[in-house]
Amino acid sequence: MLGCRQVARNISRARDEDLKGWARMATRLHLFLCPPCRAYARDIAALHHRIGSTVPDDPEQRLSGDARKRVREAADDKGGRPS
Repeated sequence: MLGCRQVARNISRARDEDLKGWARMATRLHLFLCPPCRAYARDIAALHHRIGSTVPDDPEQRLSGDARKRVREAADDKGGRPS
């Protein structure tokens, strides 16, 4: 089973792309069993909703796939949410 740090990464990754196969199933199972991670997922969804309503949906202002990858890698290097 996935640990809390990996689930936090998957929750963030799912905002940019669909999780596939095992990653999706394991993340859902973990969220079912882990109240703190469920709360984290709700918080991220609420934050995304609030930010999304304040930022214009202009394709010119969106990050490229490469930029999203660099941001994700930098976040992974700094560590995720403590388990």
